[in-house]
Amino acid sequence: MQTNHRTFILISLLIAILVITGCNADASAGLFRQISESTTPVGIQYRQLLDKQASDLYFTTTQGIYATDGNTSTRIKANSKRSRNLAAYLDSSKNRVLFLINELESNTNSAIVRSVSTASPYIESANLSPTYSALTSVVTQNLYANGLFRIQGNDSINGKTFVLATYDDTTPASPVYTKVIDFSEVGDSLTGYSIDSVLQMTGKDANSLSSTDPIIVSFATDAGDYLHYYTNGTFKHSLVLNTRLANFTIINGKLYILTTDGKLYSAGAIPTAAGTTTLTNTNVLASSNKVYDPNAFMYGVRDAAGSINHIITKSKSLNDPLYVLSFSDSATTATAESIRYGYGEYLDSAEIVSTYEKSANNLLVATAENGMFEITIIPSSANSNSASNGTSSESEDYTL
Repeated sequence: MQTNHRTFILISLLIAILVITGCNADASAGLFRQISESTTPVGIQYRQLLDKQASDLYFTTTQGIYATDGNTSTRIKANSKRSRNLAAYLDSSKNRVLFLINELESNTNSAIVRSVSTASPYIESANLSPTYSALTSVVTQNLYANGLFRIQGNDSINGKTFVLATYDDTTPASPVYTKVIDFSEVGDSLTGYSIDSVLQMTGKDANSLSSTDPIIVSFATDAGDYLHYYTNGTFKHSLVLNTRLANFTIINGKLYILTTDGKLYSAGAIPTAAGTTTLTNTNVLASSNKVYDPNAFMYGVRDAAGSINHIITKSKSLNDPLYVLSFSDSATTATAESIRYGYGEYLDSAEIVSTYEKSANNLLVATAENGMFEITIIPSSANSNSASNGTSSESEDYTL
């Protein structure tokens, strides 16, 4: 009797296993598929893709600053406990990489500016210490791949002021920051606000600030109120939307904004002057249960023949596939599709940390743990969950 009972249990277990595996076999997004198709970690923890100089791509990892020709990588600056790069910019005109490190010997929360040569023996400079005469108590907060530094200081009239500036060392002994655009506590109603994010379009991080490559600067209060400003470096245009932004893109001259809680807004024609654009629920093209981080992957492509726009996104969930929102020029709603094949084949188990646009619809995509991929998107089928939507290289099999 006991033997029969054991046999019954074993048969029941086998049936349960068959049911589970059978269900998974019918699920295109099943866990077994993700495990079998995910890319093995390669030991490179990318942080930031910078730009190309000649035939080399420059990038940063947790180990330092590197250059690669697509076959061989060379470390030009190693991280150390006292010299760990926080952010960097390739200054091709002067054959160097500017970078920030922590200030370890003071409590000013200001980063130190240094540089390293892009030519062997890769000499690292001493502290560069640029100044900004228009403000007092200046601290350097961040550096972006397009060469903009974000600094903060106090203005005698406008109070706390945030400035996006370039670095000017025409006189090496006394380098200075040169203002591109500023945001002040008084003039921009920022009392009680702190910087939240500086958003750059996916793949265009290294492009200089311009009318074709604008940015959105966001501020927030502790209470969760937000102010956003669109700028191309010559004017500031307020975007009234009291929520946190994930990123934005421009397609066919129109601005589209993604929020961290998964809403896609149509903001109309891109701003061409100072002013205000108020976004409400009537501007919402899509609302999902996806959650995004600021500067999330958000890349727009357009099927010109069919007048269809596709916005490709990646949520903060590691195992989420790429998620495409598609809509016609006149549409008030968008359709959605998860992409696990074609250009999305290797990215549903990866954390995207940085991208570089080689050409239209052709990107290098760096991940935190799984290496770097090259993807090519076919606009006419960008929302097709099949191999017809484009291609993806395997990890570290990209070309420059």
